[in-house]
Amino acid sequence: MMPIIDLHQHAPTPDGLDARVQACRDAGIVTAVILGQPESRVPGDNALTLAAARAYPTLFRAWYGVDMDADGPDAITRARDVGFTGVKCIGPKRAYNDPGYFPLYERAADLQLPVLFHLGIVANTPGYQDCDSNLMRAIHLDHLARCLPELTLIGAHFGNPWPEEAAMACRWNPNLYFDLSGSLLKYRRPAFLGELLWWKADGPYAAPDRSDAWAKIVFGSDVASPAIADVVNDYAIVMDTLKLDDGLCCRIWHDTAARIVGPPA
Repeated sequence: MMPIIDLHQHAPTPDGLDARVQACRDAGIVTAVILGQPESRVPGDNALTLAAARAYPTLFRAWYGVDMDADGPDAITRARDVGFTGVKCIGPKRAYNDPGYFPLYERAADLQLPVLFHLGIVANTPGYQDCDSNLMRAIHLDHLARCLPELTLIGAHFGNPWPEEAAMACRWNPNLYFDLSGSLLKYRRPAFLGELLWWKADGPYAAPDRSDAWAKIVFGSDVASPAIADVVNDYAIVMDTLKLDDGLCCRIWHDTAARIVGPPA
């Protein structure tokens, strides 16, 4: 089995940390990004996220859950200084590409921190009941990626329920990537994804960086520990059904994400 980098996990409870480590090992995950949530959300868990990365530094990377409407750029610098290696965005009060958020993104770019954005529908749970999903559409990342080519952006859930936006934004922006976590792989067949991610590196409608569409897709699980293997299986079904070659499969499972997360500190 190819080694896997998981770019989309959330912190387990302290008594579930060992189970998460074992679930990663069982699934072949060699690196996992734990995405924090700001204290304005329930549960705010940046501290828990960082603790997991400190406990298992060869496995976990901690990304800071920024409070987009309270944190300033210096909060991102402080997060980097204490050990966070990326940024997570969710629940903005304005669209992701609102000019007021650009100082946050610019600081992340200056510090060479990748930024993962929750996209589309968010679970209607305590702490997220005020979220407007329309403010978290993939098309906003197209604007950000064009304006900030030095910033690495990852869009979660392939923009679900607006995957067509995600696909076109992905095609035109070399610094923009997407995971397929969430419910998309449960209700969309592989053929649907194949139709959206259609361009080839050497085709007549190639992307500006001459990359294959599937080279812009990364693995993300976004589930509790017992369900991680099931998400791995969902990805494998897509790759097998679409007959993606071994090189592209390696990029999805590991190689593209490896360039994003970089080597361990």
